[in-house]
Amino acid sequence: MKYQLQPETAVLDNNGLTISAGWAVVYNVDAKGEFLQATYQYLPVGVGLPANAYLDAPKSVKDNQAIIHNGQQWTYPKDLRGTMIYSTETGAETTMQEVGEIPDGYTTSKPTSQFDSWDGEKWVLDTEKQHQHDIDVATSQKKQLLSEASSQIEYLQDAIDTDIATDEEKELFTALKKYRALLNRIDVNQAPNINYPQHQTTSQNQRYHT
Repeated sequence: MKYQLQPETAVLDNNGLTISAGWAVVYNVDAKGEFLQATYQYLPVGVGLPANAYLDAPKSVKDNQAIIHNGQQWTYPKDLRGTMIYSTETGAETTMQEVGEIPDGYTTSKPTSQFDSWDGEKWVLDTEKQHQHDIDVATSQKKQLLSEASSQIEYLQDAIDTDIATDEEKELFTALKKYRALLNRIDVNQAPNINYPQHQTTSQNQRYHT
């Protein structure tokens, strides 16, 4: 033929080596086999395809699918990368990083509170977990209030023992001891339905907090 109107197309034998030099459309993948792009590649005689490249074309896929070559053929697994998933054990949030189905022990359903537990199909409120949290909060608050009250009582006790306490300090001392006794009677197992006792606030009482 006088004119070559189309570029020569490479021909490869059964061993993957070029027996007729020319151009070929090759489909490139990354190290994990995921499709990258199609390119034109010139193949001289005796040369095979570049690494991570194939002659057979993959098919078009939906947005939630990936194109992966497993070394034998193209596969089209689900591609949920970027999807937020939640541990059914802890509720912890993480992001899908790999191609494929959601791993066992995870769900795309987000828990509605820190006290939810997975029942195998959905998140349900774990009332025992919630109650234990309330108990822990109440225990911590009771401990803090008792510490503050005891610190003030100790200060006032020294003033009383050395006969330098004012009438106002003596009155506050009595009120604080009653307040501490009421604090000690708090049953944290009743949390969050706890009414904490109040004690009078005076200028001296404020000073003892600082």
